[in-house]
Amino acid sequence: MRHLLALLLLCPTLAFGQSVQPGPITPTAWTDYQRAAELFNAGERVQAGCVMYRGQFRARLLLLANPNQPPDGAPALFASLSEVVARPINEWLGGDRRDWIAAMECARDWAQNNSDPDYPRRRYGKQHAEVLSGLNQLIASIPPAAELRKQRRANGLPNR
Repeated sequence: MRHLLALLLLCPTLAFGQSVQPGPITPTAWTDYQRAAELFNAGERVQAGCVMYRGQFRARLLLLANPNQPPDGAPALFASLSEVVARPINEWLGGDRRDWIAAMECARDWAQNNSDPDYPRRRYGKQHAEVLSGLNQLIASIPPAAELRKQRRANGLPNR
């Protein structure tokens, strides 16, 4: 129940179509998901993807930097946000290969040029490198446009 409440507070735009500002203690990784949902609902969908992937980068960094968290804490929140916020954004982005890659490259560029304020690169360099490597692998795994369109048709998803 605690995580459902946190999810609704962080992603009110998806749940209710209006924004509710979180309190000042909201971690930046989770704030990125809220901002991504707001951008997506406002029609700024590629930018929403960039912010969502930046949030994923930060969340994965948080999880790697703190591997002994209880499963009903940050790991559960990350899983919930991945389903509620990331899934619709990814489904839309996947409709156009260029948009999908642009969103991921935007987040990658941010990660390469900035140090996460909560988990700075100078202290968490190994974790930064691991998450950045995963993002680069994800970008490289996107199939060519014709194959992506074929896969999406087979799965009943629209192409743009």
